[in-house]
Amino acid sequence: MVKWLTILVLVAATLWGGWWFVGASAVDRGARTAIDSARAQGWGIEYGDLTVAGFPNRFDVTLDAPRVMSPDGVMRWSAPFVQVLALSYRLNHVIAVAPREMTIEVPGETIDITSTDLRASAVVTPSRQPDLRRATVTASDLTIRATDLGATFATAVLAARQNGSDAIYDVAIALTGVSASDGLRAKLDPTGTLPEVIDTLDIDTMVVLSNPIGITRDPVLSELTIRRATVNWGDARVILSGDLTVAADGTPDGDLTLRARGWDDLLAFVVAQEWLTAAQASLIDSGLSGLEDAEGFAEIPVSLSGGQIIVMGLPVGPAPRL
Repeated sequence: MVKWLTILVLVAATLWGGWWFVGASAVDRGARTAIDSARAQGWGIEYGDLTVAGFPNRFDVTLDAPRVMSPDGVMRWSAPFVQVLALSYRLNHVIAVAPREMTIEVPGETIDITSTDLRASAVVTPSRQPDLRRATVTASDLTIRATDLGATFATAVLAARQNGSDAIYDVAIALTGVSASDGLRAKLDPTGTLPEVIDTLDIDTMVVLSNPIGITRDPVLSELTIRRATVNWGDARVILSGDLTVAADGTPDGDLTLRARGWDDLLAFVVAQEWLTAAQASLIDSGLSGLEDAEGFAEIPVSLSGGQIIVMGLPVGPAPRL
């Protein structure tokens, strides 16, 4: 009996090992084909070597010294390596691991990105043209720094998942311990009105796209629902919610509700950014006085219409393109 069990185990191990090597060969071809496909779409992709390891239960694809250039040549990305990991029995669930340092180059600027742990996971539909089902990007001690501007994040999380339809996604962002470099802080808060560290920034949204997210697709945003976006910055707290539609050119339209506490510092901040004039800020401050609820929040109506941002009936500037 023991003899036959031993034989069965050896046969199973041999078959599994054979499957791994066949699968590893297929993964190697698939990775190279995907790179060639991206190149055909105009992406410049170079690398030192491509290897597949992870026997017996994983396929670990490693690209050494990858260098990527966008089709328009405007952006270049490089890193010492990048790894994409997948279980050999669940190939539609992948994990990407980034190195501690990588670089993005744009005209006139080099952006250095460092992190103690930066990784992403994604689950896609098992098909020849896979759609994204869900994805998560996490980072610890993340620093993004250009020549004289930069920011550091104690933790950063970006998550997305399909919501009942192929082209509808829940998207959330959570940031903690956000601090600006001296150069960026001098631009954002020249008077030093607000604390050096933004405690938390949390955004919970739903987006409606023209197509599911996929490698061969170019989805366009058509609707954005902000369930809740919260910023805690010292004594100031801001909560934003509302629904927006987005035109083909990216212009948003809709109504938002902004609830703010400790708005004196925030108004000083937006005046420093020249988003409002001192006279406009004074008018808004006068309108908010006495409107606080039991928690100290005042509610501020915000509209985006005709390409403009309108706060409490006052046009304050152009709306961002989404």
